[in-house]
Amino acid sequence: MMSFIKPIASIKRLSVSVMLAPDLPLSAIGDEKRLMQTILNISGNAVKFTKEGHITLVASVVKADSLREFRTPEFHPAASDDHFYLKVQVIF
Repeated sequence: MMSFIKPIASIKRLSVSVMLAPDLPLSAIGDEKRLMQTILNISGNAVKFTKEGHITLVASVVKADSLREFRTPEFHPAASDDHFYLKVQVIF
């Protein structure tokens, strides 16, 4: 995935790194295409709107009860041992 972002970032002389939390599962079941599309979109925007410096993509696991501050009326996270929420941040 970062192989799509790094060439564009290097033209702008931006460095790019990825940080994966140690508790991140090795695999998961979900909509891979939609997840990749979202990550590429926000990473691409970071490259587009960053003039200089560094861009870091951070992926971590978030527990359902810690999502209270992000909830919209139609979002109801389910607490379960079989499910997790992936938090992806682009820091620039």
